[in-house]
Amino acid sequence: MQKRDEAETAPPQLTKDWKYYTGMALLILSVLLPVGALIVVPMLELSTAIAAGIIGAATIGGPEILTLAAIAFLGRDTFNFYKHKVLKLFKIEGPPKPVSKFRYYFGLSIFVGSALPLYLKGLAPDLLPFDDNTQLTIVLISELIGVSSVFIIGGEFWEKLKALFIWDAPAATASPGPQPAT
Repeated sequence: MQKRDEAETAPPQLTKDWKYYTGMALLILSVLLPVGALIVVPMLELSTAIAAGIIGAATIGGPEILTLAAIAFLGRDTFNFYKHKVLKLFKIEGPPKPVSKFRYYFGLSIFVGSALPLYLKGLAPDLLPFDDNTQLTIVLISELIGVSSVFIIGGEFWEKLKALFIWDAPAATASPGPQPAT
């Protein structure tokens, strides 16, 4: 029994085979591609249209494709290895701890309310005061507040949010209450 518990808590092992090195190379290339394109392409003295096309492909589409390929090569074992390292670095162990009802609803109201300036800017910019730069600053600050509210809400909310995107995730339904006697 004790050996089984040790096996469950043992950190994941990282195997550095050809898939690992290929995935890491693609990941590094996905970071360097946009930077390299912005530095090298202007020096080639190409026409503006061709240079813009190359830089656009190297900054918008290329890194995403390379990152997806890197993820495919690295696989779940590598992900679990680095996830374990990050959680250990921040001393996070076990499942998320529950938060109080007040903290949950307070964080949830901040999470939902942080979207209000974004919708106002997009749908009715005249309702937001100030000029365009100040409005943009307000929207960016509200986005940061929205992201930080997830930390206020707690880890259980994150699990609920993740479950929205899993087709066969179990649904927690409210109990129907007492059934009438027949």
